[in-house]
Amino acid sequence: MLATIPSYTPNEDDLKLTTLSPYHASLISTTQPVDQTEAELNVKLIERNQILYAENTGLYDIAQNVKKYVKGLYGATSTEYANVSSIKFTEPK
Repeated sequence: MLATIPSYTPNEDDLKLTTLSPYHASLISTTQPVDQTEAELNVKLIERNQILYAENTGLYDIAQNVKKYVKGLYGATSTEYANVSSIKFTEPK
């Protein structure tokens, strides 16, 4: 953008276009791998959420059903149910 302004002629070498242009290029080339990694991370987070929270087949629903089953089989005051119910799973917001 500074190259389009003819009156931009700073005295400081650090601010001249010949210094800023390579710096700008290095910033872009440095951030591209970060952007790519972030995109890959987002894909993996979506895959993780599908595994954990898919309706009826996700780990969260299965764990809740197991707890209900153990509670029904052994009773709410049993040691078996106490062991299973103490395992905490959180549902996404």
